[in-house]
Amino acid sequence: MRNVRYVICVVLLLLSGCRDTTFFSSVPSYPVQFELNIWAEYPHFVPDNGFQALTFTQRRYDVDYLGFAGLLIWVDMNAEYKAADLCCTHCLTRDAAVRVDGFYAVCDKCGEQYDISYGIGNPTKGISNEMLRHYKVLYGNGKLRVTP
Repeated sequence: MRNVRYVICVVLLLLSGCRDTTFFSSVPSYPVQFELNIWAEYPHFVPDNGFQALTFTQRRYDVDYLGFAGLLIWVDMNAEYKAADLCCTHCLTRDAAVRVDGFYAVCDKCGEQYDISYGIGNPTKGISNEMLRHYKVLYGNGKLRVTP
């Protein structure tokens, strides 16, 4: 009986430490489906070449969906592919797409600045307290796929 009480206490203690860590973005949810053939289309866009970024604001093919304001794909300082929506989380409009300026994504409309160097997209300058809306990136056999 004593062991049962001990187990129940441990389980309750472990469960009380849990919290919801799901990130909800205020950027509207739009379809995202995008694929790049890195080896054929962008042979320079590889992790070995250091920090790099590409932006896409118009569909290249009928099967492409670029989120709310467009798609930002980059290789961060950890040599990993990352992707985020181009929408500024402060302005929340399609016409306020961020642009890449060095290691930052900058909104020209409000001046908000997001650090993308390590793949997070946290605001570093301005009044927003929300990071860029991220998307999943899968890479294999020279193909990079971005999904919600």
